[in-house]
Amino acid sequence: MQIMQISSYVSNVIARDQAKFEKTPAVKQAAKQEAQAALTDEVIAQIKEHARKDAQVNVYQQKEYIQLINAHKQQHVSPSRSEAISRAALAMDHVTKGTRDGDLLSMLLGEYSMKAWIGKLVTTAEVYAPNGEMIAAFNSDGGWTELSTEAEHQFLHQADQIYYEAFQSARAKIKAAAKLPARKRGRAAGLYRLISAHKRRSP
Repeated sequence: MQIMQISSYVSNVIARDQAKFEKTPAVKQAAKQEAQAALTDEVIAQIKEHARKDAQVNVYQQKEYIQLINAHKQQHVSPSRSEAISRAALAMDHVTKGTRDGDLLSMLLGEYSMKAWIGKLVTTAEVYAPNGEMIAAFNSDGGWTELSTEAEHQFLHQADQIYYEAFQSARAKIKAAAKLPARKRGRAAGLYRLISAHKRRSP
């Protein structure tokens, strides 16, 4: 019986992993829209300002930019991951006290859900967001691991693209400004050589 439970559990894990890494078009589209909504005009302006400041010292993505983006992501894009993990840990702790050789646990955590294998040797768990994406995983050997959602990935990707374009533009202007005096000096030197050569030819 236990072998059948383990086999079924492994099959479920494989299926969920496929769902996680092969996002449905609906999940991808919703994530893209959520990311775009989080990138307001104010946030975009802040991203570009950080890019210009970083370009001045030629350091890509300094910690101030990273802190800004992560804080905004956490507040406007990320799921309630910490709360869901806390509820899952509490549920597993409650079940563990009366566990046998191994118990399968599947339950709702408000809008979130979890699936776990509770065993005496090893315990694993997965926590899912309301749209079905896995947002955290637990292994008794390594503890909790947070997993990014498609919306979080999209938000960071779009923010980084805005930053990259602003940084490159600023660097190009800085390089152009630095070359301008050199060209002027080059013209002046060329004119001086021309005049000197003309004087040498003159009787």
